[in-house]
Amino acid sequence: MYGKTIKNNKFFLSLTMVIVLITSIVTIFQFFQPEVLNILRRDPERLASGEWWRIITPLLVHSDGWGQYIFNIVCIIVIGIEVERLYGKIDFLFLYLAGGLIGEIAGYAWEPYGAGASVGLCGLLGGLYIITLISRKKVANPLSLLLSLYIVVGLVSFASGRIYVSIGLFIMVGVLTGIIMKRKNPEKLLGTLSSIGGFIGVITLLVFHDIHGAAILGGSLTAVILFSLQRWS
Repeated sequence: MYGKTIKNNKFFLSLTMVIVLITSIVTIFQFFQPEVLNILRRDPERLASGEWWRIITPLLVHSDGWGQYIFNIVCIIVIGIEVERLYGKIDFLFLYLAGGLIGEIAGYAWEPYGAGASVGLCGLLGGLYIITLISRKKVANPLSLLLSLYIVVGLVSFASGRIYVSIGLFIMVGVLTGIIMKRKNPEKLLGTLSSIGGFIGVITLLVFHDIHGAAILGGSLTAVILFSLQRWS
């Protein structure tokens, strides 16, 4: 449950790596058998006809090719290991599935024929943003905070479709993170910056009707619920 850290021992089975393994097997199979993508991706007509699995299986395939798959997998490993350490296995799974489910629901409204694990990743981002704001737990890997911030910057840049927005955002974030990283023990300030920047990004993505904004919001709300349950248990 929430707040339990992961013990590093040979008997521990990382759910992060289980998700990476399952997603990789299905996606790589999809690249050799394209019909797998058609069976598992978002498709509102087929969902309405009774293919209920399409509400969650788009997490397992990638409609934009190898680049999308590699980026998502690398980010899931870096972000996921840290989130799993902070929350524990069960709550980590809740965050991933919450982001995935809410992201896919939004996808049927805004991007009805896509697929990819990025919405599950965004659920983890939401969890990371919340825990850095409301918990005293320390993030062990500052790279996860940096990556979480740059992922949202990249998503907003892509959603805006304007090159000057992309350049401006990356320069601004680069300067801010550079200043912060020169400080002694920068993790807390970096966590605050990534969380605030992340939530500003969520609002922006929702304005652009980008499914990743909905997924991050889903992960954030799930994290708040988990945190509340922990306090009252």
